[in-house]
Amino acid sequence: MRMLKKEIYKENNLYFFDDEYENIGKKIIEKDFIVIKKLKDTKRNYVALIEIDGKKYILKEPRNEYRIPQRKVMSIFKAGEALATLKNVTRLYNEGIKELILPRLVINTRKFGMITYSAILMDYFDGEIDIKYNDEFVRLVEKIHNKGSYHGDFNPGNFLVKNGEIKILDTQGKRMFFGRYRAHYDMITMRNDSYKEMKYPYKKEWYYYLALGMKKLKRLKLVEKIKEKKKRLRDRGWKI
Repeated sequence: MRMLKKEIYKENNLYFFDDEYENIGKKIIEKDFIVIKKLKDTKRNYVALIEIDGKKYILKEPRNEYRIPQRKVMSIFKAGEALATLKNVTRLYNEGIKELILPRLVINTRKFGMITYSAILMDYFDGEIDIKYNDEFVRLVEKIHNKGSYHGDFNPGNFLVKNGEIKILDTQGKRMFFGRYRAHYDMITMRNDSYKEMKYPYKKEWYYYLALGMKKLKRLKLVEKIKEKKKRLRDRGWKI
């Protein structure tokens, strides 16, 4: 198995498995790339389609990681969202889930041990969302669960299709540590939010009912109002 490599360039940490991405990381730091299209630019996230040396990539900055004080402080003890994604998704890909869109490079900076900036570079796949493949999406997420991990945001929008080829995106590939709770939460999210006709693939044991109860709790109007209020306050600069 390939080893994760780390290099430092102008006080930025570069993490990659393949040597070619060291130079690509340096070009990103030097702003030596073309932004083809900004896909998202909010206080929480920045996502852009970029081009480097004639090849297209997706560049993403998970800004909440260093924008929210609690998460920034906790980053002292953690690898960070971007680096964890690089490690986890690469592991799952190497274990046979070739449908995953591969992350290739992570750039981050730290001050006093805390992450102050992070970005992740991923392969680009020119596909479209197509809900007629929903059953295949379910089978692919089952494959992730069978490897002891979960998607974390299971919906048709996180799958791209082109000429029958499917790619999985926007997952951190985190491991499941609490039984099958996260597997059920993935499937319940897909069924309840996007695919009500879905044939539920798992036995409905107590982890299922725990996940279902948590899903219902998060959908209570009071809880949703509190979450929306916190989001608005954070966007106005409140440190909560």
